[in-house]
Order: sequence, then structure tokens, then C-alpha cells
Amino acid sequence: MGSDLQDIFQLAAKYFYKKYKKYGGSQADIAEKLGITQSYVSAVMGGSKTASLELQNQLANILYGPFEEFLAVGRRIQNNLEPEIEKQPEPDDGVEKLVARLTHYIMDHQRIEQELEYTKNFYEEIVKNLKSGVFVTDRDDKIIFANRAIFIITGIPSENFLGTNILLTQQEFPSLESTEFIKKYLKARKKLLNFFYDKIQILTPAGRDVYLSGWLIPKVNDGEYNGMTCIIMDKTRSQDLSKLLKLTLDKNPYAIGIAKQVKPGVYANTYFTNKKMRQLFGQENLHPMEITIQESLDRCGEFIVNNKEWRQFLQEHFANSTKASMIIKHTNGKQYRWTSENLVDNDGKPWGRMAVVKEVGRSRRKGD
Repeated sequence: MGSDLQDIFQLAAKYFYKKYKKYGGSQADIAEKLGITQSYVSAVMGGSKTASLELQNQLANILYGPFEEFLAVGRRIQNNLEPEIEKQPEPDDGVEKLVARLTHYIMDHQRIEQELEYTKNFYEEIVKNLKSGVFVTDRDDKIIFANRAIFIITGIPSENFLGTNILLTQQEFPSLESTEFIKKYLKARKKLLNFFYDKIQILTPAGRDVYLSGWLIPKVNDGEYNGMTCIIMDKTRSQDLSKLLKLTLDKNPYAIGIAKQVKPGVYANTYFTNKKMRQLFGQENLHPMEITIQESLDRCGEFIVNNKEWRQFLQEHFANSTKASMIIKHTNGKQYRWTSENLVDNDGKPWGRMAVVKEVGRSRRKGD
């Protein structure tokens, strides 16, 4: 049913766009009015992309007018009828033909309404059952939709949010602390741009710290703010596991550094150094997020007497993704074995690289 609706929308869109273009209109004009790209307008008109019902409605209003009448024209084209021209009834059987045409129009109108209702309910049911939370607000920032996952995330029944101004949720629910989320919401509202937020913290009425990531998507009509769709993903478990991992590594007696791999020999700025590593190489007051991996290695080099040999070691084995080790001489007078190897998953795919630095005892040094 949804596919049939899409087909008649495309037929109507192609028909009315020819008229629109004849009078000087263009896809670029449509894109500007809707606040989307011309390539997306072209894809929707050509059928390679499926627009939302809201966007279809907006397109219909630009190209023709009322959405239902717009679709009715598409239905007529699909049935090989004249799109807009109605023949006058013949004198001998005009009443019968007129009644037949009116009956066809009424049935067609009812079918379109049913298809629209079916499509709306179909997608609404999907959104209701998403694992991610979804809020939808109107132009006055009142919550008009909240799916079931919102209750799982906040501990507040979804229906209790309906009609509440999202900017005043802390007044409505005093035990809910959501200041960080509201700040991000206001930022997206002001800029009228889609905004991704990551690992912001809220406190639920049950006293649970929750870390959220997701998207804030403003609805814009004629350049004016018209509400927001808020997608909320609970990243608490991921955040907790990350914190546990960091605490575990910080308790390790050896200096450890981990870096994410983009491709063999190329490493991203996603990395972590444990407490021992930071202390050993003068970075105890720096968080890994504050400096790049290259800057971190440069600082390590300042504490390594045989720095040139160590640099050559890194370049050779980073590029070849091989496991290797060498003895480094630290400026503190001690010697350490620097071991570097790939981090590989169960399928053998390399995800990053790990360096472990262990002090070498005097007896071991003689052997080396």
C-alpha cells in the first residue's frame, strides 16, 4: 500500500513539475524553499529516494496545492485518465457518466485517505518500538510525541511528558536533572541545524546517572523553527564499561598505551594511556583527549635517551604491524622494555595497537 502511494506521488510530481518548470521554476528553487539540497529533490522526484509524508506534502503545496488533490491527479495518471481535464457529460447519458465519475472520485479519495492513515500508523508503530528514545516537540517546544523507550531511559512514563514544555521538564519533574540536554536542545534550536550530541549526563528520578548520545533535528518551515525531533540513545553501559576499563588499566603496574588503527600503519587520535604511562613520560597532568597521539609520542621521546633508535623502531613496526620489543634508556637512569603489538579481534581483524613498557631488572639488563 505504501509503495502504491509512493508511485502515485511520483507520477503527480513529474506531471506538475513540468508545469512548474514551464513557468520558470526549478529544482534549485524547490530545494531552497524546503531547506534541503537540490540533489535530494532530484532523487525524490526521480524515485531513487522516498520522502517522508511531511516532505511530500510540502512538495505538493509548492508544485500544485492540496496534497489530496495532488495525489488524485497521480491516481488518474496511473489509471490512464486525463490528469485534470473532465469531459462534459454527453446529452444522452450525461447524468449516468457524471454519477460514475463522482463515485470513482469518492472511492479514490477514500482509498488515498486509507493509504495515508495506514502509512502514518505503520511508521508511528516502528518509532514507538525503537530501542532509542524519541521526543517530538512543536514550535512552542511542547512535547507532542514520546515513544516507549523514553520510559526505559528516564523512568518516567512516556505519556506523562505529553503537553510538557521540554525546556521546563525539570520544573515538571523536579527529580530529573537534564540541564546538559536542554543546553544542546537550545543550541540546535538557535542554529536550525541538525546537531549530534555525545555522552551528556542526566540524573533520573530514581537517582540513576544516564549518559546519552543522539541527534537533535529541527523542523524548519519557510526558514522558521517549527519544532524538534530528539533522538536519544542510552550509552550508559558503554560509558560504564569504558570507565571500568580505564580504572583497570590505571591499576596495572606496567605502563600501557592503546591506539585505534584506521588502516595498517595509520592510527587515529583515539587512544588511551594509563596512569603509569603518563607518570613515566611526563603526562600525568594531561588527559589523552587534550593532546594528539603524535604529541604524546613526542613527549615520550623527551624522556628516552636512545630516542633516535626508538623512533626508528616505532616507524618500522607500526608500518608493518608486527610485534616487537626493544630496550629504552630512560632519563631517570633506568631501562625499560618497550613491547609493541597489534590488537586483533576474534576474526583476525586488527583494531589498534598496544604498547607495554616494563622496567628491566639489573640481572635482565646484563643478559640484554
